[in-house]
Amino acid sequence: MSLNKKIHPLIAITGLDNAGKTTFIHRLKTGEFKDNLKPTVGYDLSIIKKDDLRFDIVDLGGQQSFRTAFWENFVTSCQGCIFVFDRTDKNRMELTKEWLWKVEKWVPKDANFAFFANKTDLEGILSLEEIVEGLDLTKFSESPLKSFRIFETSSFSGQNIEECWEWLTGSIRRRMEAKPTVNVYAAEVFDDRLDLISEVTLAEGEDKDHFNEVRQVFRKHSLKMIDSLPFINIDKYVVHIIKKGDYYASIYVDKDDEQSLARETGLTIFFEMLSRIKREQPVDKKLIVELLSKLKWEI
Repeated sequence: MSLNKKIHPLIAITGLDNAGKTTFIHRLKTGEFKDNLKPTVGYDLSIIKKDDLRFDIVDLGGQQSFRTAFWENFVTSCQGCIFVFDRTDKNRMELTKEWLWKVEKWVPKDANFAFFANKTDLEGILSLEEIVEGLDLTKFSESPLKSFRIFETSSFSGQNIEECWEWLTGSIRRRMEAKPTVNVYAAEVFDDRLDLISEVTLAEGEDKDHFNEVRQVFRKHSLKMIDSLPFINIDKYVVHIIKKGDYYASIYVDKDDEQSLARETGLTIFFEMLSRIKREQPVDKKLIVELLSKLKWEI
């Protein structure tokens, strides 16, 4: 008997503060322009449906503290990413360039990446040529990313908003329909004091030092911080951090896997391990391998 699970792709919206990220999402959801929206504090998650597929959209706060705390963890696990640039923000070109190329390194190579030259409707804006030169956008021709596009956008007029969304969601759908597999290396469950309860290694020869590094990250953060730390990137892994009640799990998967699919797989593994632990039943490699073989993913 198979376990049918739904895939919900993640799209990360990045860009400096006041670039127009939240306004873009509002326009996309409502079809209307709304000015003076409150700046995003930390990050904000929302859902947008396109045909029969649900997309999870994360609006990442653009202030320095939020860029440092949240961007990498979400971007490394997205299926699509948008970097929004305010064309009137001439004084922060170097800062924009710095963070744009950080994002480029974090975006999974198979994900779709869009650059918005935003607020096109305003006067005195930077020309597209100035933006391309100032941000070194021609370097994307040498990037390992397989899919990158530039859009001149305006949430006020709606210019290219739907066009970008169609390109982004259509490309993600085609990739998800390929039904990629998830390479799970290991799974761990911790109690509320972050003491290890159960550990299963699925792949032979994995370096246990990586597990210790992840546990050190756990213990360097308060439990409150761990709640907002959904992923840890280490060597070839993405480690998904999951919480349920007073328990935590870390699921080690391949960096090249589809990360929304990997996280859902991790949740399935965690819930089964936790159920066994609470019933004082053994948790071993055979159990997890059999569970993974039963999973059937649908979009």
